[in-house]
Amino acid sequence: MKKTFKELFFEHKSKSTDKWTLYLEEWDRFFSYYREKPISLLEIGVQNGGSLEIWGKYFLNAEKIIGCDIDQKSDQLKFRDNRISVVVGDVNTDKSEGIINKLAYGFDIIIDDGSHQSSEVIQSFSRYFPHLKTDGVYIVEDMHTSYWSNFGGGLNNPLSSISFFKRLADVINFEHWRNKNSRNKVLDNYYKEFNIKLDITDLAQIHSIEFINSLCVIKKSFPDKNTLGKRIVVGMDEPVAVGMQKYNGSFAYDIKADVIDDNELDVFELIARNKNLTA
Repeated sequence: MKKTFKELFFEHKSKSTDKWTLYLEEWDRFFSYYREKPISLLEIGVQNGGSLEIWGKYFLNAEKIIGCDIDQKSDQLKFRDNRISVVVGDVNTDKSEGIINKLAYGFDIIIDDGSHQSSEVIQSFSRYFPHLKTDGVYIVEDMHTSYWSNFGGGLNNPLSSISFFKRLADVINFEHWRNKNSRNKVLDNYYKEFNIKLDITDLAQIHSIEFINSLCVIKKSFPDKNTLGKRIVVGMDEPVAVGMQKYNGSFAYDIKADVIDDNELDVFELIARNKNLTA
């Protein structure tokens, strides 16, 4: 029987690393699907390199395990596992991205354990989510910093990283908006503020976003796997709601619904309006 990530973590004696208790309890749930596969993994933020060694022990069939860290001291890190590589540089530059892409063509798992600055978390996601393979998972650690002002966050800060990912949850439900907004429109202010852009195709591939204490987990899948699909009715007895069979094979868009243009209630619109009133 294979050891859990938690067991491997506590057995680890080489390069140091640290993880919060909750992460150790969750990693098997997120990563067991990939454990036997010939995956490629990217970890943003390396520190002493211990986590890269543990990933190597956990994913025995991994082809590439790549870390990227801006700290020049990371260049001193040496690994016995030849699958492990470290790129020294700012992950949010074209130069580092180019080096990373030469080492591996796409990733099954991307983990952001970098600076935790909201701006850099958002920039990293926009830069590397397109490099995540279909059925891959993108995990942002230490999201608690998105509530702290010195990390560019705050509970009601619309430009915090957690606010950004909350807005991506709306993007998942795009087919139900029934207004003239595009997927990109609701992200316009992030695009302007952080000089980023996400392609419509990438946004359509976001299958799910899960929030756990200090973690955000984004899964990627084919666009046709991310729609609600047809309504399926089974069974014939209808003692309460009669005539349900007529809905079989219908779509959510077939349901009549009143749509109100509530763009003026968008938090960024409210901020702009408040600035105009107080100017």
